[in-house]
Amino acid sequence: MSGAELLAAIRDAAPELRGRLSADEPLAPIVWFRAGGPAEILYSPADEEELSYFLKSLDPSIPVRVLGLGSNTLVRDGGVRGVTIRLGRGFSGVTGEE
Repeated sequence: MSGAELLAAIRDAAPELRGRLSADEPLAPIVWFRAGGPAEILYSPADEEELSYFLKSLDPSIPVRVLGLGSNTLVRDGGVRGVTIRLGRGFSGVTGEE
């Protein structure tokens, strides 16, 4: 499945997304070392509620990676398959639950 096809499938599964969702997005401009390939899908959620909705809607077979502000992060030249979730400053106080 191409990035564009995956993007369409995600939009179909989660039509109410408000955050930024894009295919084949370069990661180099947002990581500290300014190097590396694209994210197959890059998603920046609008808020915690939307992130929860997104994750519940996502096919569990799709790999998910989480990227904070990109400091001290290396991205291989071949990019990152699946979904890369970029959490901005608004997520600095978020904690996980088991």
